[in-house]
Amino acid sequence: MTDDVEVQALAILDSLTNTPFEQCIPITRSFKNVTANASIYAVRHRELGLLYVGKTRYSRERFRDGHKAFLWSWLDHYDPEDVRLLLYPLDFIQLQTLSSSLEAIIIAAAKPPYNARYPARD
Repeated sequence: MTDDVEVQALAILDSLTNTPFEQCIPITRSFKNVTANASIYAVRHRELGLLYVGKTRYSRERFRDGHKAFLWSWLDHYDPEDVRLLLYPLDFIQLQTLSSSLEAIIIAAAKPPYNARYPARD
């Protein structure tokens, strides 16, 4: 099972890093263009790549009231046009049983600079 989880996590990481930036979701106040579904998400910079990776049960609600990655990118003086969001949808089983493991593996592999700490892997 652990190997399967790692394979899934690395496939998600591949999607988060290799999806063209133009296909990522531009940042807006309302996040109306973000689905409400569960996801592993990435805050990406056009040139620097992954800034932050996380998981959420309700994607739109997660960003509607702000997110530290957006604040930190503003504090780093990044052009808002160069910061976007990418969602990788999770199905019910992934959400209920694997989301924390998937997130931990992805963060450990990618080491995004805005993730304050890297979850420990079992």
